[in-house]
Amino acid sequence: MKYIQSITILLISILSFTAHAQSNFKATYKLTYQPDSTNEKNKESEIFLLYVNNELSKFLSYNNALRDSIRLEIKKGNMTTEEIVQQTMSRPRTNFYVKINKIFQESRIENLHQVTTELYRYYQPLNLMDWTIGNQTKSINGYNCQKATTSYAGRDYVAWFDAEIPISDGPYKFYGLPGLIISVYDTQEHYKFDLVGLEKGNYEIKRNLVNEDYQLITEAEYKRMRENYNANAEAMAKRVFSQMDGNKKPKKSSANNPIELE
Repeated sequence: MKYIQSITILLISILSFTAHAQSNFKATYKLTYQPDSTNEKNKESEIFLLYVNNELSKFLSYNNALRDSIRLEIKKGNMTTEEIVQQTMSRPRTNFYVKINKIFQESRIENLHQVTTELYRYYQPLNLMDWTIGNQTKSINGYNCQKATTSYAGRDYVAWFDAEIPISDGPYKFYGLPGLIISVYDTQEHYKFDLVGLEKGNYEIKRNLVNEDYQLITEAEYKRMRENYNANAEAMAKRVFSQMDGNKKPKKSSANNPIELE
C-alpha cells in the first residue's frame, strides 16, 4: 500500500511541477466500454485525465500516467533497487497506451502510441469532427448541458456539453464545442466518457513527460501497422488454441471492438 501511495503522490507532484506549460483545468473522466462487440454484458472501465491550458491539452489514462511517473523516477535514480523491483512488478495495468495532445496554436492533434515495445506518433487536424448542436438540454450531475452530435471513425456520437465552462475540449479527440464536454458516447454505447471530476488550478503539463523517442509516421501507416499486428495476434491465438484442443473451434477475440472502427 505504501508503494501505491508514494507513486500517487509522485504522479501529482510530477504532473503539477516538472513541466513547462501551466494548465487551467484538470478534468477526470470515467470511460465505460465494451471490448467485445458480441458481448454486451461484458463492460469494463478506466479513468482518464485531461489537462487543459491556453496552449494545449493532454489526455491519457490515469494508470498510464502512473506508469510514466514510475519510469521517470527510475530514470532520475530516485529509487532504491528494492523499490524499482517492487514498482516494476506492480505497475498499474492499462488497456489504453495512447496519449493525445491537442496543440491549439498548431491546430493539430498529436497521437502518441505504444505498440508492443515500439513508440509511434502521428498528427491529425485539430477539428476532426463536424458537430451539429441541437436545442435539447438537460442537467447531468449538476452541469447544465446541451446536446450535440457528430460522427467519427465509423461511429455516431452524442455529446452533452456545458457552455458555462469556457473549455472547447473534451476526452479523447473530441473538440470544438462551445463548452466542456460532460458526457459523450456512441449511439450503441460501446464507448462512453463521463466527467467525474473537474479542478481549476495551475497544474503543469508536458507533451512527452519522460522524453521518449516516438517514431514519426503517418496516420495511414499507423492503421496498417495496427491491422497487421491484430491479424498476427489473432492468428497466433488460433494456433495456440488449436494445439490445446484440436476438437474445438477458436473463440472470437474478446478485444475486437476498438474505439475507432475506420
